[in-house]
Amino acid sequence: MKLDKQVLVPGLPILFAILSLTASAQWEKKPYTDWSEKDAQKVLNDSPWGKTQVFSTPGEMFRSPTSGRQGTTTRTDPNPAQALHLSFRVRFLSARPIRQAYSRLIELRQKGGMNEQAAGQLKQFVSGEFLEYVIITVTCDSQEAGSNTQQANALLSSRGTAELKNNTFLETKGGQRVFLQEFQPPKQDGIGARFIFPRLVDGKPFITPEAEEIHFVSELSSNYKLDRRYKIKEMMFDGKLEY
Repeated sequence: MKLDKQVLVPGLPILFAILSLTASAQWEKKPYTDWSEKDAQKVLNDSPWGKTQVFSTPGEMFRSPTSGRQGTTTRTDPNPAQALHLSFRVRFLSARPIRQAYSRLIELRQKGGMNEQAAGQLKQFVSGEFLEYVIITVTCDSQEAGSNTQQANALLSSRGTAELKNNTFLETKGGQRVFLQEFQPPKQDGIGARFIFPRLVDGKPFITPEAEEIHFVSELSSNYKLDRRYKIKEMMFDGKLEY
């Protein structure tokens, strides 16, 4: 897919809010057009292409990227039961399963059915090829009032490429890095901020099966450092490495 300057999804209204999910998904066992809402949310928030990083407040530090769905946390709050939790959703938009999940949520929430034009736009959105770029999106949400969600979203809206390019990168298991090419703040499409990286380095794909793991890092601020890892062998979908 050739990169639009704003990486927008024209014609897609904000029809959904990304919610937390604990149920298991069955995306590998049925086509995305048969996914339930829980299946789609699972792909977005807890899958080989979509991860969640939780920050707890009051507290000084973020959850570290240890093994498992959530890392450990260091906080100054002596009573963890009173902590508030802020979830950052880090997704490979350039991976087809993530776009399928977005498409399926829109279809499910359009209870009156979709007109032909909107349905065509969704199909184009899902089937597009990203030949030059890897695009990671980030959104932020919480189910708790007072969890600094507004502050975190304001942070995403205020960042720029110059501020992030030196501390935002993709890294393979061998330590090779490719740094941010462009950052785009959230648009009015509900998909979130875009972190755009070159897909090719020296004319060759940066991400390959031999890389084993992809590590995404972005220091948004002293309080919020995004740090998620993705296993290459788990990112195969319909016989193809999707990222």
